[in-house]
Amino acid sequence: MRVKSEEKRREIVTKAWELFKESGFERTTMSQISERVGGSKATLYGYYDSKEQLFAAALEQVVRDPADAVLAHLARPGKLKTRLLNFAHALMATRLSEDLIAVEQALITEARRSELGELLRARFVQPQWRRLAAAFDREMVAGHLRKADPMLATWHFRGLIEADLVERRLHGDKTVTAHEIKTAINVGVDAFMRAYEP
Repeated sequence: MRVKSEEKRREIVTKAWELFKESGFERTTMSQISERVGGSKATLYGYYDSKEQLFAAALEQVVRDPADAVLAHLARPGKLKTRLLNFAHALMATRLSEDLIAVEQALITEARRSELGELLRARFVQPQWRRLAAAFDREMVAGHLRKADPMLATWHFRGLIEADLVERRLHGDKTVTAHEIKTAINVGVDAFMRAYEP
C-alpha cells in the first residue's frame, strides 16, 4: 500500500507541475489539478493541504531529482578540469531544460506577488548552490583549487559557464545551440581554472 501511495503522490506532483508550467501558479486551481489527475479534490487534499504545498512539492521534485546526478560528476576520480567539464555539461543540460527554465520563471513571477517565490528559492534552489560551494571547498582543502571563498567561487563558476545562455532561455529565446553551450562551457571552465588554480 505504501508503494502505491508514493506512486500516487508522484503522479499528483507530475500532473500538477504540467499545469503550473502551462498556466502559472496563480491561474492553476486545485480543481484543475484533480481533473488532470483523474480523482476527486478530496483525494488531492488527502495528499496536499494547499496549492502552495503542492507547488513546493513540484519544485522539489524538479530541482532535487537531477541535482545528485549532476553533482556526482565532481566526486568522481580524475583531474579536476576534466571533472569540471563533465559537471558543467551535466549542469547546463539541467539548467537549460524546459523544467528548470519553467522553475526560474515561476519563481520570478511569484516574487512579484508574494513571498512564496523567495521562500521556495531559499528552500530548494539555494541549497543546491551551497552543495556546489561545499564541493569547491573540498577541492580547495585538497589543494586542487586555491584557497578562496567557496560560495564566491560558485557564483564565478556559474556565471562563466552560463554566459548569457540561461538568461536568453528565460526570455524565451529557443535558438540556443549545442555549439554555443559547448563553447561557453569550455571557455568558462578555462577561465575558472586560470582564476582558481593553486
